[in-house]
Amino acid sequence: MADRIISRWHRNSIETTTAIPVSFAGSNITYDFSTAAGQAFGSNQKLIGGKYLIYAGDLNQDGIVDSGDMMGVDNGSSNFLTGYIVIDANGDGLIDSGDMIVVDNNASTFIGSVTP
Repeated sequence: MADRIISRWHRNSIETTTAIPVSFAGSNITYDFSTAAGQAFGSNQKLIGGKYLIYAGDLNQDGIVDSGDMMGVDNGSSNFLTGYIVIDANGDGLIDSGDMIVVDNNASTFIGSVTP
């Protein structure tokens, strides 16, 4: 089987693509995005606590973190929403200002998907 470029995303993160093709020849397919920014195409990751992480905050999955994502957090916090839901940008189970900070910070630096 041929090597392939692959993309990953989570419920509220931006799409992140491997920097190099990944082999599908073996029975186990692994790729570690966390070791270096360059593991992602365009080095599109953020260093936090010694690991490179995929950006969060693309709540509407349109490929960019912007004001369209902020509306969901604002509405969710007004309704005291909790749980494993898309608008929980920081993953703590509570929709509040912590989620808005994630979305606002990533929107202000124009975070978006970088694909080949």
